[in-house]
Order: sequence, then C-alpha cells, then structure tokens
Amino acid sequence: MANILNDKAEIVGKAEELLLKTDETTEPKSTEDVQQPEAVATDEVRSLAGYEFTAKESHHPTPYTPHAATMELGEKTETGNTVLPQIKTAVTNKKEWSRRLVIVTGDKGGVGKSTFARGLAQTYLDTKKEFLAFDADISNSHLNRFYGDQCLVRKLDFFTEGNVDIFLDDLKELIEDSLSTEGEVVPGKSLFLLELPPQSMRILKEVVEQMKFLSTVEELYDMRVTIVVVISRVMDSVRQLTTLYDFCQDQVDYVVVKNLFFGLPENFVRYKESSDVTTIKDLLKEREIPFLEITMPDLIEHAYDYLDKNSLTFNQGIEQKEKPSVKGRVSTWISRFKEQVWLARSILGLENVDTKG
Repeated sequence: MANILNDKAEIVGKAEELLLKTDETTEPKSTEDVQQPEAVATDEVRSLAGYEFTAKESHHPTPYTPHAATMELGEKTETGNTVLPQIKTAVTNKKEWSRRLVIVTGDKGGVGKSTFARGLAQTYLDTKKEFLAFDADISNSHLNRFYGDQCLVRKLDFFTEGNVDIFLDDLKELIEDSLSTEGEVVPGKSLFLLELPPQSMRILKEVVEQMKFLSTVEELYDMRVTIVVVISRVMDSVRQLTTLYDFCQDQVDYVVVKNLFFGLPENFVRYKESSDVTTIKDLLKEREIPFLEITMPDLIEHAYDYLDKNSLTFNQGIEQKEKPSVKGRVSTWISRFKEQVWLARSILGLENVDTKG
C-alpha cells in the first residue's frame, strides 16, 4: 500500500509540473532546429495497436486526451475530443529496433498522403533500402500503380473484416528468413511501408484497441511503428493528429508533414497555435518519444499531371526525354523531398543509410 501511495504522489507531482509547462507559450521549432532522437520504447508492455497486422495482450492504460490535466472530466478539448484521465505516465528507455513499420496517413482525401508515400518509396529505392510496401488505398492505389513494377507492393483491403488479421499473421512470415528455390537463405524483411486509405481512422482505432497491434509487433517482432501524418491547413488535420494520439499515445513515433501545396510552413496557423498539439509535443518530449515536423515541397501542376497521366515514378519522370521541364521540376522536387525526409531518417527506416541517393 505504501508503494502505491508513493507512486500516486509521484504521478500527481508530475501532473503539476506538466500544468506549469502547458501554461507557458511555446513556439514550434523549425525543422532545421529539430534534433533527431533515437527510437525508444516503454518498459512496460502497452496495449494500443495501430494498423492492420498484429495483436497482443498487455496492460491497457486509459487514453490521454490533451489538456486532461487542466480540464474537468467530460469537458471537450479544442478539437472536440472528450477528456479522459491518464492513469500513469509511461517510462521510456533508449532502444534500437530490429524492424520498422512506417504508416502514412491523412484522413481526408487529397491531403498529399499518396504523394508522400510515393516519395518515400522512391527514397528507399534510391538508397537501395530493402522494404516491402502495402497499399491499402484500394480506391486510389497510387503506390501500387506507380511503384508496383519497381518494388514489392501488396494490396490490402483495409475495410474488409478479417483482412487485417491475415495481414498480421503474414507479417510474421515476412520477417523470418526463408529458403530460395536454390536452397539459399533469403533474409526476412525489416522495413515496411503502409499507406492507409482516407476515412480509415475508426478502423485503425479498432485495430489498435481490439487487436493490441502496437504492443504485439513490439514484443513479438521487435518492431517499432512510425505514424506519418500528412496535414493541410484546415482544423481537420489537427483533429486527426489529436485523435491518433488518443489511442496510440507513446507507442509510436510521429512525423508530421506539412504539405506546402497548401502554403508556406508559417501559414499552418491552426496547427501552430493548437494548444492540444503543444501538449502532445511536451508529453512526448518528456517521455523521449520522437515527434518530428518536416515539410513536403509543392510539385508544379504541369509536372505532377505528366507523371500521373503516364503512371511514372519520380525517377522515371527525371529519366524521360519528352518533357525537359518535367525532368527539371521533378529532379528538384525529389531532392528537396529527400532533404526533409533526412531530418526524420532515424524513425523512417533510413538510420543506417549513408547516402540520400
């Protein structure tokens, strides 16, 4: 009993410190100032599971909603989420993960999710990074259409019940070594890229909470999940991020991508001024969980449409001879894209790559 009381006192003390921190006005750092933290994991087994693969039993902490420490139970945050109390603060420790799953999401269609996924696939190819991609955006399968002939891309119907369970079991086989027809050992995969479809937040939450996906892949596969959230300037992008945090919390690493198609970084005012986002940043920083902000350059419409019309990868757009303007535009775009991705390389599966390609 004495230990429990001591733990409770410690938690209350931390909550009071957090309250003082959240009262201070802080400005988000530019991407140039962001230090690249090492991927880390909590000591205790956690329950949240975030995708379409795995499941595992663990303790289930009550989800933390931003500003829960300063609001009454049941009160709404600025993004409309219901405030729930946090049971305890997770304790983290430095860890190097054997495997990485990068999930690209953007719950609204047209936010630039598919463009980022394609750019990341191109970066993996250019740096000769072995990976396996899953395209769950069946209605608009850009990843498969543009890169299906360049790398391993599997389609995944995220909305059909039972497919995620199969995906989780398949993942186990994919990470294990196998034998080729010639009897040679083929190393298992260690890097996976998953593009989610729009409007998949509800199903993602169910996978996380009901299948214990995140804690399962951590414990059984030694795999860390990175969630890439591509945002525009609208309030819905802030809501998506805070909703994701509600059920993923510190069990994933975060990359927020500001799509410059929607304006300069300083024009993302709703994101910048969100007290909920500031609170999430502070909590994750305290727990040493990566939360990185990068930008995605805007690709001029003429070049983008040419790639789309001909289903060309970014590299093919550079190599083609028909449109010199497209060659120049795409070459500059992918170079700037890689510069930004490099800022988050430690949690995007590029930590052991020496060149940007």
